[in-house]
Amino acid sequence: MIVTLAVRVLQLVFAIIVLALSIVLIKNFGPVYEGAKEGKVPSLIDYGVFCGGASIVIAIVGVVAAFFEALQGVIILALDALASFFLLAGGLAFAIQLKVGNCSDLFYLSDHSKLFSADEMKNYGIDPTKHQDKYAKAVLADDTYRCQILQAETAFVWFLFACFLGTTALSFTMRSKGGRGTMV
Repeated sequence: MIVTLAVRVLQLVFAIIVLALSIVLIKNFGPVYEGAKEGKVPSLIDYGVFCGGASIVIAIVGVVAAFFEALQGVIILALDALASFFLLAGGLAFAIQLKVGNCSDLFYLSDHSKLFSADEMKNYGIDPTKHQDKYAKAVLADDTYRCQILQAETAFVWFLFACFLGTTALSFTMRSKGGRGTMV
């Protein structure tokens, strides 16, 4: 039970990190001045929100299941397997779309501009017609920042997948040995 609870707490921490990184990307995506419409966030970032939010719920259910026998067994095994599936899909989607790259490489940033670039209407507090160099540096800094956040989020989605795969294996092992599922 202690091993399972430790992994569940790790799931909860990683899920909160994934959700927080996605929220930061969404909050920093669109215009930051009054009266402007929000831009459309890439679906990959929306999927990151789903992975983080759903993982938080399933991790909490897993912690509760460790103390209530009625939830142990098939229910928690199914939830862990479902979470593993969605996180595998998320990890693959992030890895395929981001590929391997350096966030300080201008070619990498421009190849992935749909993911890294904020809404074109985003206000950096700089008049682009008067201060083109400052504006260009602000846009580049923002794109680099967003790139780093997406790469970190990709890593945490994979960590989260590994945790859920671990609890799935623990639940399955205990079930096949005749246990209820989460007692280790």
